[in-house]
Amino acid sequence: MKLTRTLFALAAVSAFVLRSAAADVPQKFNGATPLEWSQRLADSEMKRLGTALEAGGSNPKARWDYSPGVLALGLVRLGETTGNSAYTQFGTRAVASHVNPDGTIKGYKEEDYNIDNIPPGKVLLAAIARGDKNPAYVKAVQTLRDQMRRHPRTSEGGFWHKKRYPHQMWLDGLYMASPFLAQYAVEFDEPALFDDVAKQIVLMDAHSYDPATGLFWHAWDEARAQSWADKKTGFSPHFWSRAIGWYAMAIVDSLDYLPVSQPEIDHIVGILKRLADGVVRWQDPKTGVWWQITNLGTRPGNYLEGSGSSMFVYALAKAVNKGYLPREKYEAAILKGYQGLLDTLIKSNPDGTIRLTQICQGAGLGYTMANGRPRDGSFDYYISEPIVDNDPKGTGPFILAGIEVEKMVSTKSAATASFQARGWDDYERVLARIKAPTFPAKDFPITDFGATAGSPDSSDAIAKAIAACHAAGGGRVVIPAGEWFTGAIHLQSNVNLHVSKGATLKFLTDPKKYPIVFTRWEGVELMNVSPFIYAWEQENIAITGEGTLDGQADWDNWWGWNKKEPGKVTRQKAARDRLLQMGETNVPVAQRVFGPDDHLRPNFIQPYRCKNILIEGVSIIRSPMWEINPVLSENITVRGVKIHSHGPNNDGCDPESSRDILIEDCVFDTGDDCIAIKSGRNNDGRRVGVPTENIVIRNSKMLDGHGGVVLGSECSGGIRNVFVENCEMDSPNLDRALRFKNNAVRGGVLENVFMRNVRVGRVGEAVLTIDFRYEEGAKGDFKPVVRNVQLENVTSSASPRALYIRGIPAGVIEGIRVKNCQFNDLTEPEVVEHAGIVTFTNVTLTPKKLPKGLNSVPSPEAK
Repeated sequence: MKLTRTLFALAAVSAFVLRSAAADVPQKFNGATPLEWSQRLADSEMKRLGTALEAGGSNPKARWDYSPGVLALGLVRLGETTGNSAYTQFGTRAVASHVNPDGTIKGYKEEDYNIDNIPPGKVLLAAIARGDKNPAYVKAVQTLRDQMRRHPRTSEGGFWHKKRYPHQMWLDGLYMASPFLAQYAVEFDEPALFDDVAKQIVLMDAHSYDPATGLFWHAWDEARAQSWADKKTGFSPHFWSRAIGWYAMAIVDSLDYLPVSQPEIDHIVGILKRLADGVVRWQDPKTGVWWQITNLGTRPGNYLEGSGSSMFVYALAKAVNKGYLPREKYEAAILKGYQGLLDTLIKSNPDGTIRLTQICQGAGLGYTMANGRPRDGSFDYYISEPIVDNDPKGTGPFILAGIEVEKMVSTKSAATASFQARGWDDYERVLARIKAPTFPAKDFPITDFGATAGSPDSSDAIAKAIAACHAAGGGRVVIPAGEWFTGAIHLQSNVNLHVSKGATLKFLTDPKKYPIVFTRWEGVELMNVSPFIYAWEQENIAITGEGTLDGQADWDNWWGWNKKEPGKVTRQKAARDRLLQMGETNVPVAQRVFGPDDHLRPNFIQPYRCKNILIEGVSIIRSPMWEINPVLSENITVRGVKIHSHGPNNDGCDPESSRDILIEDCVFDTGDDCIAIKSGRNNDGRRVGVPTENIVIRNSKMLDGHGGVVLGSECSGGIRNVFVENCEMDSPNLDRALRFKNNAVRGGVLENVFMRNVRVGRVGEAVLTIDFRYEEGAKGDFKPVVRNVQLENVTSSASPRALYIRGIPAGVIEGIRVKNCQFNDLTEPEVVEHAGIVTFTNVTLTPKKLPKGLNSVPSPEAK
């Protein structure tokens, strides 16, 4: 067996690198990367401050307070990002020095119920999360948690800003407490806290948002008793950029810890989107930064302010990096804002350090300043507060902004960046990423290259036509009506293999017609006989037409390699076991060479590391194994394909470690999984480490098979962002509608799966199956995870159960939501084992045989 020179050279390469990196956005700003700017300001502040933030240090007024806590947290995050422990140690000392050995906090008084006392606890939580279980740190954060248990609240449960600010919620207060409580819930296993965190964010939105401007009022007084409060609404009179920045940071930082199963998660992301739209609307068009009073621009006395501007850039960039906001919509504003910070607000010092300027030293509401000016929320008040350089409320967010902007510009472009889908609001976002390739209007009939209908082998003619089409810049390689025979077909860029109506392209059953190539077999990379139609690192390829692709597989050839007979070992078993062992022990792929004598069947269609793929209109029958299996590929459209193939392991469409996929208007009649989404098997899947993500499945029919839409079982690289809608799943031989197959050997996170408007006829096991006991079950070291699964408007005619959920103690199943669904003719009890919360909203379960009602009061007729 010989490998082509190109494939052998690439055989050891297994990491998938998308070629559309962010060449369209700047990597440096004013001569340095964003991370370098964060380090420059961090170095400058550490030099300037020395021990001034520490108890017992150079500043006798140093205290436990939110303001130095913000800078300290920025330094800790910078240290975690860069690996420079000097930043982490400086930030941690600034806070930890105020904690006594017994865990009490210097100067702290719980009875003040001051929400500003909470933020330094985030630095201690960060230390705990890194593994530093210092008992003093633990006692200190538990003290802060205890304060929030008893903290006074509004009538709806919103935290007062302080005891001496009764009945008031401030935007500032959301940042002070919410991210701390969310992380505390994770570190100390208190999941009920997530609901309280969500409540605070939602209440602040309800009582602060102004639809006219898209902004948020600084504060709200439930009692309408404060001099600054509107007597009808309770709102304070102006929009202060830093207050809105606090709220923005509170949301993105809390979302780091809120589980996707949190009921208010979609609502919170929606609040974030509205906040982002308002912030971008009022961005100064000239400088890119924001004004002290956000919406009053150049009004005399107003000024471009450093802390709020830094907070906005940080929160927006992080929201894009986390997938809460679409990059394509907000990237320009973020880049303009960051550039504006450097051009307008960062200044150089004679000693080579830098400073952040034009920061409002402090602003609040109520009481009177030392100079006798009341804090009445007026415009004159906000602009009267001192304007300073290097206030920690600005320097901390600036450092954080650089970290997030660096992530954004150094990752993929808007079209390819990964994100976490939260629900159907992200559906159009996924669709917008998928565009079918187009081809020049030039045809290359295979008959022009020597092919004759009915001849024993047209392989050479087809290969010549593909080469000519590719060399000419692309077009269609046309298979005319008639019967044609071929071996392996290897597509090249810009080639559309068009199987005309009335054409049947039959693939020869001689394994020697299929050269050895780099491929995957059941999720493990190897060198093996070529898939029937294969492409390696090509762009703009297609298989179209109304003709038929016939694999000619039966039990006398390909299928016989996995024929199961009593008392006999299948012909593929020895090679399969050897391959799986190679994957587990990291044998280089170039040494995993298999061939026809090993009886590992090829898949039918496999684009490998390809981009821009269209498979449309064709019918596929008699496949050796999986029919359509794009691997490590992107931008894939499968449309109008009809698959009827009932051999062993004849999955219909198996996207694997690929992204941005549309499957629509198809028919799957496979006898195995109709659509099986995969991402690599066990150790080999973890080695490659590429998830399958961003899939839309719609307007399709699933007939015979183990499952309609299935995730797994080869899923070690993870699967996310799957949307299924307007499908019909109905066959006496269809086992499940939506199925998750995972275990503690596979591992992998399967998340963000949304199904709606699906009609299920009869299925054999359940409409939804989540099975962690599949094959090896709990006998492994890798946690299987399924989370954020939503079924909406799904109806079934008949099934034993609606749900069959079998977890394991070491696994995670959470956020299963079923809404507006009806499941009929149920015959067995529902199964839910080792799972988190499963939510039913307006769901009807109708048993096949309704039990007779038992009345304690006899009916009138019985008297």
